[in-house]
Amino acid sequence: MPKGEKRARQETRKQQIRRAHEARQERILFLSLGAVALVVLIILGLGVLSANYGGLDTFWAIQTNQPIALVNGQPISIREYQTWVRYRALTLNAQIQQTSLGLQQIGNDPTLAFLKASYEQQLQQLVLELVSLPSEMLESLIEDELVRQEAKRRNITVSADEIEEEIEKYVGYYRPTPTPTAGPSPTPTKTSTPTLTPTPAPTYTPTPSPTGTLTPTTPTATPTLGPTATPMPTPTLMTYQSYLGERAKLFQDIAKNTQTSENDIRRMIEVSLLRRKLQQALAAEVPTTAEQVHARHILVKTYEDALKVQERLQKGEDFAKLAQELSEDPGSKEKGGDLGWFARGAMVKEFEDAAFALQPNQISAPITTTYGVHIIQVLEREQNRELDAFTLTSAQSRVLNDWLQKATRDPNNRIERLYQQAYVPAEVKKILAQFETKPVPR
Repeated sequence: MPKGEKRARQETRKQQIRRAHEARQERILFLSLGAVALVVLIILGLGVLSANYGGLDTFWAIQTNQPIALVNGQPISIREYQTWVRYRALTLNAQIQQTSLGLQQIGNDPTLAFLKASYEQQLQQLVLELVSLPSEMLESLIEDELVRQEAKRRNITVSADEIEEEIEKYVGYYRPTPTPTAGPSPTPTKTSTPTLTPTPAPTYTPTPSPTGTLTPTTPTATPTLGPTATPMPTPTLMTYQSYLGERAKLFQDIAKNTQTSENDIRRMIEVSLLRRKLQQALAAEVPTTAEQVHARHILVKTYEDALKVQERLQKGEDFAKLAQELSEDPGSKEKGGDLGWFARGAMVKEFEDAAFALQPNQISAPITTTYGVHIIQVLEREQNRELDAFTLTSAQSRVLNDWLQKATRDPNNRIERLYQQAYVPAEVKKILAQFETKPVPR
């Protein structure tokens, strides 16, 4: 080694430990400074948000305005979903509590057994609806959007006055009837008005459940002699000012009990009216004629019994007499098995397919359905026979539900569901938790 050159000093174990400790402290310091800087940035960001967008409430509103579903590109917001599911959950929970109270009041009184069974059935239905509400409500909102889009395509609208009139009906206010003015009589015109049995969507009006204990009584008629009884006084109609007060109270109660605003309620009424109008429009398009068959049948319990019936028919025995002797169908047995005329959709699918595959006077092989085993004979068939009033009314009453089923499955309707469990409001989760761990209240 050259003279004067210093030998490199080796670190001792103590020095190495000290240097590692200093390096660790330095990393902790940098991380702490970074965390402080991040907090500062968040605070500054919230300040900017507060100055430009209205603060945290607006920030949350932006989040809840994100879509939970898209229907042909039209978003359904998380906020709308939460409003509906919260309103319906709180309403259902109130009905469940009322019905449970009614059951407690009935107790085990044997004279009220039928009423108790009715309450128990109602309670079970309410609980099932509540438990399935988070997912079912999303499907209902998707249907609502499909209704809005179809109504727009057909130029079907709902005015603000129509919504107000629905609220008036609920409150019990009836508008004064304007006095007619004299003038020429209009020329009468023929207008075909179909008989409808619509199935409207649920509105904001909760159905109250009876809570009092019913005591059956037998009225006794007491004949009276003398002057004619004084008629009951005509009830005083609600004034417009009284109506305004009742309406304000109604919306206050709804907001307090279900956290639902007046605008939300009006939107619920609007879509309910759109459903009703679309129902009427679709019902008017239901054909009044259809392919129909006039058929009769013999219903037996087993396939072996049906083969025996078939064998007797092949030997020439009369179909009507065999039906009167052997058929298990009390509705047609005495009529020789005659079912009358019917169109497609009136019978279970297996029976219908067999009947419409037959020509007049042909007899089917044994056909098994949930009712038993049938031997069917078609007596007549017509391609375009006028529908009877009951069949037409039934078809018109279910036309909206049929349309919605097809619309939700139509590949031309682009439906995207973005549902997450986290979107269910906390208060709704709390209500649902009561029925996840406990049996149906009785």
